[in-house]
Amino acid sequence: MIIIGLTGSIGAGKSAVSGIFKSLGAYIIDADKIAHEVTEKGEKAYSEIVEYFGTGILSSDGSIDRKRLGSVVFGDKAKLKMLNSITHKYIFEEIEKRIGEYTGDVAVLDVPLLFNDDFSIGYDVSVAVLADDDVRIKRVEARDGLSREQVIARMNSQKSQAELAERADYVIENSLDGLGSLREKVKKLYKRIIEQA
Repeated sequence: MIIIGLTGSIGAGKSAVSGIFKSLGAYIIDADKIAHEVTEKGEKAYSEIVEYFGTGILSSDGSIDRKRLGSVVFGDKAKLKMLNSITHKYIFEEIEKRIGEYTGDVAVLDVPLLFNDDFSIGYDVSVAVLADDDVRIKRVEARDGLSREQVIARMNSQKSQAELAERADYVIENSLDGLGSLREKVKKLYKRIIEQA
């Protein structure tokens, strides 16, 4: 089995690339989706998050309001670090479990924090999706309904694109070429990774 580590800064288009990998036959393990699952009411990380951050981050139905939690942690490195220390152990445990259960040829770990020090899950090759800052800001404003300042706070909480480019084995540039062009880039890269394995 080939394990591809896929990362990218907010708004770069990592999810689009992940979707193309999936259409080419790869099994996708999405860390963001798993993060949602482990923080749902009654799940492993939920009570720890509420205990630390308080009930002010909850919606009226008792679930975690992601926008409220985001406004608390983005822009405060200590609180973001605390949130990560609560959630990461459960997310990584689930990623390991899914890798262990998969018996196919190619798995893609879709992980925003792939190059973080605490990410210890092995992969064979890494891919970073990059895009111009202005393009990323516009995408996230449109997608999440956030202000420019809120998007920039989230961008600043992540590793720089320069660091991602330096550390990744392959880089996919995804600024303004459109989905057709992106699909071709991903198909070529996928073929190359499989051939070199």
